[in-house]
Amino acid sequence: MAMIVALALVQHLLLQAPVDVAVGTVDPRSTTSTTTSDAPLLPSDTDLRALAEQDLGQARGPLRRAARTANVAATRALAVRLLATHDASVATARICARSLRLDADTVVRRAAAECLGRLGPRLAGPHTPTLVASLNDSSLDVLTMSGWALANAGDAAAISAVSALATHPDPRVARLFFSYAERLRDRLGLRYDGIGTVTTTPRPSNDAPTAIPPGVVLSFPALSINNAAATGWLGLYGAMLGWVHGPLLLSAHGGPAGAESSTLAGLGLSALGAAALSSYGFGRADTLPLAHTVVQVGTFGGLAGYGAGQLSALGPAAGVSSANLSLLGSVVGIGMGMAFVETRPPSVGALAAGMATGASVGIAGATLAASYRYPFNQSLGVMLLSGSVAGAATTALLAEQDIGLFPVAGAAAGSALGGGVGALVASAIEPAAQDATEASGWIVVSGLAAGAALGGVVGWLAPTEFDPLLESTLRLNPPTVAVLPGAGIRPEAVTTVMVSGTF
Repeated sequence: MAMIVALALVQHLLLQAPVDVAVGTVDPRSTTSTTTSDAPLLPSDTDLRALAEQDLGQARGPLRRAARTANVAATRALAVRLLATHDASVATARICARSLRLDADTVVRRAAAECLGRLGPRLAGPHTPTLVASLNDSSLDVLTMSGWALANAGDAAAISAVSALATHPDPRVARLFFSYAERLRDRLGLRYDGIGTVTTTPRPSNDAPTAIPPGVVLSFPALSINNAAATGWLGLYGAMLGWVHGPLLLSAHGGPAGAESSTLAGLGLSALGAAALSSYGFGRADTLPLAHTVVQVGTFGGLAGYGAGQLSALGPAAGVSSANLSLLGSVVGIGMGMAFVETRPPSVGALAAGMATGASVGIAGATLAASYRYPFNQSLGVMLLSGSVAGAATTALLAEQDIGLFPVAGAAAGSALGGGVGALVASAIEPAAQDATEASGWIVVSGLAAGAALGGVVGWLAPTEFDPLLESTLRLNPPTVAVLPGAGIRPEAVTTVMVSGTF
């Protein structure tokens, strides 16, 4: 349960039309590709277009699968564009950012950048670091489209990187980024009357503003803060796994000698687990939601294995089984989490729904087990196994859904309230009962289920424009160091440090 509490604390920390630029050699609207076969069971390009025009609800799933898994690059690019024009959502922004970051084909990366630019600052703004990183792309098509997307949707953290490319060796690219920097500052209200360098020389008159001030006059955001948080969270989880599983296994199988050396084994496995998972976080799961996907599904797997071990036997034999199965469950769960990261990363709402469902189902399972007179260790096993399986299944089933904070919070609060009401009703019906009976157990579980359903419906009906998960309004901006032009009686440049967030 301590792990579930830790997961809950981290969970919350989680335009105009583009102009085709003739500076590259790849036409993103071309249907040519180096591969000749598409993934099985995916609609053709013509069918994708027709589905998107006729029935978005039916087309959403095939479009998202095609954007991630189609073998033909042109199909992936088409799916990304159709998502941008027909399904503007947090999930679409996440899919486009992933394609821009990971797809090997230039056509798809350019389409992904265009997708983010079309989605606008509300949905694509959180993916500014991905767009900034793509300004180093080897393809001029991807580079210029990423600049266009930043001009339309990027936040203030992008201004330095966009301005720097106004001095690109290719004059066509330099002119484009000159205009992108100006458009970005206009959109954000960042206007500078300019200084050529950070010196004490008099600044130019207002009649001759510097359109692109040098980078030092702008800002330098710590864009790696998200990667660092993801790496640290996965590293901490790996260390916790080593510290738990090492002593458990040695104590279960090593006898007295194993028990004596269990602490040393825990330290060694903690270092190994931290190194392995932090490396994966740094290289692949490089955002906090992606890292938490591995942590959450891995934790569900470990708890499910421990619960199954408690149900398999009594006494010491149950402890041995739990040590073995919890390790197996953790390995399987981490593998499933990594598969989610690589193929269909769950939304933040899906992760929250998985945690809430796991907690509620686990409590319901333990209540029923106790009412049927199960021993304590088996009641614990029922709680861990049922809650973990339900949580993992919910996370998988809702992975591609845009689940808001209000429905999840409503269901969790309703479940707690309903369980309390059910307990009061059961005590009123059976006032003389010393222990829970089967009937009282079902009354409490019914209250849990009814409360969760009612709370979820109420949260679902709440206005979505106020939901921080759906509107991407809950954000912690990276720390920024800036050197700003002086004003008034202080003509020299002033260094500042800014930390901000939005809700």
